[in-house]
Amino acid sequence: MAKVALGSAREIRANWSKNVEFAPTQVVHPRSEREIVHHIARATAHGIGIRAMGAGHSFSAIAKPEGALLTLDHYRGLVHLDSDTGEVTLRAGTRLWEIGPMLAQHDRALEVMGDIDRQSIAGAVSTGTHGTGGRFTGVSGLVTGLKIVLANGDAVWADREHNVKLFEAARLGLGALGIIVEVRLRTVPLYKLHRREYSAPLEETAARFLETSMEQDHQEFFFVPGGDRAIVRELNHVPAQSANRGMGRVRTYLDSEVVGNGAFALANRLVQAVPSTKGSLSRAVSSLMPAAEAVGLPHQLYVASRRTRFRECELAVPASRFGEAFEALTRALEGTTRSLIFPLEVRRASADDVWLSTAHGRDTVYIAAHNPLHAASDDYLHLVHDTLVEFEGRPHWGKMHWLREAELRELYPNFEQFVSVRNELDPDRLFSTPYLDSLLGG
Repeated sequence: MAKVALGSAREIRANWSKNVEFAPTQVVHPRSEREIVHHIARATAHGIGIRAMGAGHSFSAIAKPEGALLTLDHYRGLVHLDSDTGEVTLRAGTRLWEIGPMLAQHDRALEVMGDIDRQSIAGAVSTGTHGTGGRFTGVSGLVTGLKIVLANGDAVWADREHNVKLFEAARLGLGALGIIVEVRLRTVPLYKLHRREYSAPLEETAARFLETSMEQDHQEFFFVPGGDRAIVRELNHVPAQSANRGMGRVRTYLDSEVVGNGAFALANRLVQAVPSTKGSLSRAVSSLMPAAEAVGLPHQLYVASRRTRFRECELAVPASRFGEAFEALTRALEGTTRSLIFPLEVRRASADDVWLSTAHGRDTVYIAAHNPLHAASDDYLHLVHDTLVEFEGRPHWGKMHWLREAELRELYPNFEQFVSVRNELDPDRLFSTPYLDSLLGG
């Protein structure tokens, strides 16, 4: 086999939020499946671990390498679109923002997306990325098949009929089983979205969320701790032939960049400097949060701008416990002077059967908290995390959390089955790291 260049040694990298830095022993940029197999064999021969990374958008250390880092930046694009089933097969490094326009050319679309589209498809699948909608799953629930290169160098296809246990584990595999090279997803005929955003009383919005989130295709709401208003975002599917409607470029810029990002950044710095301003700033930011209406293609309207960098923690609680969890959280947040200007985000997803999915076996509500990058402490995130864990909260795998193997094992009915597949496929822990071992066991 011809030699493949390894890339620069000790190249220092960091994730998107800059809270996880790492200096891998090697950084490799394969352009083919053959090169991926080569690098796995090379890591094995040298006795070092290897981790794959997509876009580096996880807030946790889930992708942090201790040995070699394999990026999928140069392994992107469409492999196949089945005209009969509508299923699309993509190379693993394909970014989510690339998928929408690609599918639209074939009159297809993903049925749901998150509000950030910077991730790679393999990274989104491996960490449980999700959007919102009471009748929709996360991205892993859209997976109908995948190809993964195992520690022994075999490139294996897995779906519901072939290598079934591997399929069940790898469609949310945390990078613990091998390196995904291709992902096949379910798609739907192309549609457009009607997006509406408006302000409403927070107490009423939360009280009716389980009801209203089933009436809309995709609904979420945001609220600033200390404020009494919520911004509700509703997105409903409309025919692909519907006329586009937007807010205009100037209004979009003002709402998204000046108000949506600039106001949050400024308010957070002010409250850090003068904590007594928290109450008035919370109310002011709540009133400034944009309200608007638009119609457009799904990949254009699912996504929100994220110019202000932050750290994030998100817990998934059973929908049946959302009311008590929300009440406990708002009570815990009352009177605090921590970094509490960034809005919390509340979303909904249907139950799925993915082994390590945060929505496995239960209708789920997600509550996410954000801390500005300049904040000196993550006490606020700890507070949200510890409050929601008491309500059977499962932490998002790609976001900050403080649960470890013993607690996680209790939250996932198929945890042992996943570990069994990992033990069988990677007994020497080629793909492991100390952080991953703290989640799954050594």
